[in-house]
Amino acid sequence: MSTVMKGDASGRGAVEGYRVSIPARQHPYTEEEIQAVVHVMRDVDCQTQGPMLAQFQADFAVFTGSKYAFAVDNATNALSLAATLCGVQPGDEVIVPAYTFCASAIPFGKAGAKLVWGDIHPDTWTIDPEDIARKITDKTKVIVAVHLLGMPCDMEAIVKLAKAHGIKVVEDCAQALDARIHGQHVGTFGDFGCFSFHGAKTMTTLGEGGMLLVKSDEDARLVPGIRHNGCCAFPGDRERYWVPAMSSVDMDIDGFWPNNFCIGEAQCALGSVQLKTLSANTDKIIAQNDKLRALLADVPEITANHIPEGYRHVRHQYVFHFDGSAFGKDRNDLLDLLTGKYGIRSIVQYYPLYRYPLFQKLGAGTFDCPVLESWWDNSFSLPMWCGMDDSVLETIARAVKDAVAELKA
Repeated sequence: MSTVMKGDASGRGAVEGYRVSIPARQHPYTEEEIQAVVHVMRDVDCQTQGPMLAQFQADFAVFTGSKYAFAVDNATNALSLAATLCGVQPGDEVIVPAYTFCASAIPFGKAGAKLVWGDIHPDTWTIDPEDIARKITDKTKVIVAVHLLGMPCDMEAIVKLAKAHGIKVVEDCAQALDARIHGQHVGTFGDFGCFSFHGAKTMTTLGEGGMLLVKSDEDARLVPGIRHNGCCAFPGDRERYWVPAMSSVDMDIDGFWPNNFCIGEAQCALGSVQLKTLSANTDKIIAQNDKLRALLADVPEITANHIPEGYRHVRHQYVFHFDGSAFGKDRNDLLDLLTGKYGIRSIVQYYPLYRYPLFQKLGAGTFDCPVLESWWDNSFSLPMWCGMDDSVLETIARAVKDAVAELKA
């Protein structure tokens, strides 16, 4: 097997030599979406911080049922804004799931917090509220609830814990747009909800983009300034509008520098159009995954996460777990066959964060996550995109079955 990485760092992108690969984008742009961007390019004078931003924020707030929505350049910076609004400073502790993308943790680490790694629930693979409870201390400032892979966390339990201890809750919904718990959209349970429109997501605003949902009126008042370099109006009435200058620059939160996390008008216009078809595209992705789960149901060595009653799990990736312990085989043996013999470009993502050099070098290599440690090394992702037909799903399932049978033999 080649040791040279092919495709981008996530494993997505066109790669020759595979029967089924993983596209960089889940689905192509529609003509309506393309024309929305062209309209901004041709006809809209203001290219940032204009009417398209206001419209996109309003549309997103309606879609999610949130009172306040603020568009930003990416989800990492939505999380950075949330960390600032939570007042995270050196000496604070922030509980973050160890199984997630690195951006869930980096903004809080940059703010100086001690990262406390949360373990996963063995059934849902999202952060376990019982593990959170045993790791809360008097220094815990924030719980980061990541709806990883599009699976909602147990927000009822997490919010109850947080309220009992006076802790803020930040929901990382980067992979969970359109995910819901008993009809309520994720991102609206905690104090903040952070969303991504990265190119690999079901909805993307030209490759990058994000949204921050805010619950309190006071926090919402602070966002525009800290999102846009502290720019604001000078107080009071002015006899000459240009005196002392057109706008002021101020510090909205004492001790916290502002940033520029703004998003362009073309991206916002595209986002508003994409919201119209988002749920329909999500339904396709869910149906495809259900079909694949059904095709693999008679392979006991391959399992998927459990979806609690009333949860809309939007399946950001098609992640499965392989148990070949009965015949002395592991995930790597399976993927050797899937990728090398059967041409199915399977990938492995979201290394436990405490194993990465970055977090180890920054003093966050200590962990207590027995469930994740026993589960992760045999997890893997199968190809997925929006619009897979039955023949592709059947090809993938047949390859997995044949590979498992070969390993058992």
